[in-house]
Amino acid sequence: MLLATRCPACRAVGPAPCAACIAAMAPSAAVPVPPGLDACRALLDYVGPARQVVAQLKYRNARSAAAWLATGVAGLARPGEVDLVTWAPTTELRRRSRGFDHAEVLARRVAAELSLPCWSVLTRAPGPPQTGRTLLERRDGPEFGARRTVERASVLVVDDVVTTGATLAAAARTLRTAGAARVIGVAAAHPR
Repeated sequence: MLLATRCPACRAVGPAPCAACIAAMAPSAAVPVPPGLDACRALLDYVGPARQVVAQLKYRNARSAAAWLATGVAGLARPGEVDLVTWAPTTELRRRSRGFDHAEVLARRVAAELSLPCWSVLTRAPGPPQTGRTLLERRDGPEFGARRTVERASVLVVDDVVTTGATLAAAARTLRTAGAARVIGVAAAHPR
């Protein structure tokens, strides 16, 4: 049995996201570059339908719009700018409770769009998720470790939403320690 695809924003049957919701989404404003990154870019303003599309992927495993998001996020990387793709992993508790890591889902699709390898480089140390924390609490970001080296590589690190940039900055610190020559951060969305 085939189930109809629904727009994750408005729930209309059809493409995900639908044309009306895509038209209502705004491109992200310039993202301040967090420490340790060479560049940081986001696809969409994290409001309205864009917020719903990202939240449905993140919290409900609604992958219907993942390919659409990945195409857009992959377009943020300039040709020849990066050698490999990785992601900023969620907490182990969230990964276990959800059954997946939404940033990994997005990163693997971005890598496929770019015809680049996607490596699981970062491990996340135990600690609270960034979601729901105050700006002050988010300042230092999560703690990451590296499961492999990336000597002299230009790495594209994917996240769902870049808010303060603390997660991407923490990821960049670890990637630099693992040998990255360049670190470019990309995200599906950025709040105004």
